[in-house]
Amino acid sequence: MMVTIINHKPVLSVVEGSQIENRIEFPPWYGELGWEIMSWAPYCRMQAKGRDSVIVTSFEGMAPLYADFATGFKSHGQAGRGLDYPKMYRPNGIYHKYGRPEQCAYSFDCLIHARGISRKSTINYRGWGDLLALIKKMPMTCAVIGSAKDHNPYDLWDVQGFRNVDLRGLELQKLMNQISHARLVVGVSSGLMHLAAACGTNIVTWGDRRTYFGETLEQRYKVTWNPFDVKVGWLDGWQPGPERIAEKVKEIYEGTIAKYTATAGRSDDVHAGSERL
Repeated sequence: MMVTIINHKPVLSVVEGSQIENRIEFPPWYGELGWEIMSWAPYCRMQAKGRDSVIVTSFEGMAPLYADFATGFKSHGQAGRGLDYPKMYRPNGIYHKYGRPEQCAYSFDCLIHARGISRKSTINYRGWGDLLALIKKMPMTCAVIGSAKDHNPYDLWDVQGFRNVDLRGLELQKLMNQISHARLVVGVSSGLMHLAAACGTNIVTWGDRRTYFGETLEQRYKVTWNPFDVKVGWLDGWQPGPERIAEKVKEIYEGTIAKYTATAGRSDDVHAGSERL
């Protein structure tokens, strides 16, 4: 028996006499990373409960987002993420805390994401030089994360005497491990900042004040897509002053309890509750 549900719903199949009698295959995901992490993956995780076989299709390298519940992963081969995708799954899902800090050979207090991709390039932050000059005064070890297309702000601006490590281009699982071991992640609103929240790591981020899909970005970061109650240092606007960002960084850094590699008591899965709807 085969049941197909349209409108981006999964395909369910029950094959008599087969070793796999309860199978679910989700349609390909082509949307933005933040929505994949905080909306689509939790929805799939919920729908996959009790299934013998679970197949997920997404972008190359995204398998770790589904590894805790999927039995198979396919790459659809598309490179760029689209903006036209379903957004109805947000309230219905199970969140999984990503990253394994105990697998990191080294760690950093602060991870910096200098978004540099061409799409929506107007929101790429232009004040990294002054901001890094302020951050380097803080007693933190720092590293740069992101894709190969993102900036390394230390290459773009001359910041003398600032020790940093370039971790751009890490495969997803290693990236999540590093994020989960950090005290905070700093960067303009992006999918990677939502990934940090999904790893249970505090963030300092910024974006505009407009309402998107019934809520502001600030509300989304602090409440709706904050399943592990991370601290969020939020600033309004795509180009807030470096001093304002540095104040948030200092506040979050000093108020954060140091993380350890031991993970006793770690809660990896959280159901989306009514307070996050």
